[in-house]
Amino acid sequence: MRITTPKEPIIEAVDKPFCCTHCGSENYTKYGKKNGRQQYMCKDCNRKFVDNLYFERLKGDPKLICLTLDLYFKGVSLRKICDHLKQFYDLKIVHATLLNWIKKYIKIMDKYVSQFKPKLGTVWHADEMMVQIDGDWFYLWNVMDEFTRFHLASVISKERNIEKARKVFQVAKKRSHNDKPRCIVTDGLHSYNKAINKEFHTTKKETIHIGNVGIKGKRFSNTKFDNNLVERLHGTVRERNKTQRGLEKQDSVFIKGHQLYYNFIRPHQALNDYTPAHFANIYLGLEDKKWENLLMQSIKNQKEK
Repeated sequence: MRITTPKEPIIEAVDKPFCCTHCGSENYTKYGKKNGRQQYMCKDCNRKFVDNLYFERLKGDPKLICLTLDLYFKGVSLRKICDHLKQFYDLKIVHATLLNWIKKYIKIMDKYVSQFKPKLGTVWHADEMMVQIDGDWFYLWNVMDEFTRFHLASVISKERNIEKARKVFQVAKKRSHNDKPRCIVTDGLHSYNKAINKEFHTTKKETIHIGNVGIKGKRFSNTKFDNNLVERLHGTVRERNKTQRGLEKQDSVFIKGHQLYYNFIRPHQALNDYTPAHFANIYLGLEDKKWENLLMQSIKNQKEK
C-alpha cells in the first residue's frame, strides 16, 4: 500500500488566539491561568484577556472540551470523565454538560469536514449490524472505502429493506461528492442488489455489485474479496456502544461523532498510523493536537460564514 505524504496542509494548525479581544492587537504574551483557562496580557493596551473567541460562556479550558471528546470516543463513560476532571483538574462538571459539549461541537466539526472531498479508491464495502436504542433493536448500516478506510456513511433504521439500503448509499454518494466506485462488496442481503441497481445504474454498468461475501471471502475475476474491513469497523462501534449500554435515540450524536473520530482522529495500524482522511488526501494540519486544531478550524469556519 502506497503512503501519501502531504506537501502542505489545507489549513494551518491553530496554536494561539488571533488577537486581543479589547484592542485587536496581535502583540500579546501569556499571563498565567484563570479558572483553568490560559490568560494573555496585551502589550499595547496593557489589558488581560482570555481566548474565548470560539468558546464563549463555557466552563473550563478548550483543552478540557477536547479531552472530553477524546475520552468519550475512546470508550470512557460520561460519569467517569466527570470523575477524571474532578480528580486531575479540580472541576465539578455534571455529565449533562459534557454531553452538551459533545453534541454542540460534533455538529460543528461534522459540517466543516463534510465540505472536503475525499480521494477514494475503487472498491466500497457495505454491511449492517444491530444496535440497541432505548431498549429496542435497530440496524446500523455502514459504507466504507477499501483503500483509504474512509468511513463514508452510517444510517440507522428499524427495517432492513431496499429503501433503507438505498438511503445509506445516497449518504455515501453525498459524502464522496458523487464519486462512484468500480465495485461494491456486500453480504448476501437481497436488498443490496436492488439498491445498488437503483443508485448506481448506468448503461455501461460502471459499478459492479459483488454480493454474498463473508469473512472467508469470495473470488471474482481472479480477485479475492472479503468484508473484513467493515466488520472491523463494526468492532470499534460495538466496543464504544457496550460502554453506553445502547443508544438513546436514532439520531444519536455518537453516530456522527464516531464517524468523524474514525476518519480524522484515530490512527490506523493498517495505514501506518495515519488516518483515513490523510489517505483520502484531506490534510488539515492535524498531526498534533488533532481534536483542538480540528475544533478551532471548524468554529472559525462557522463564524466566517
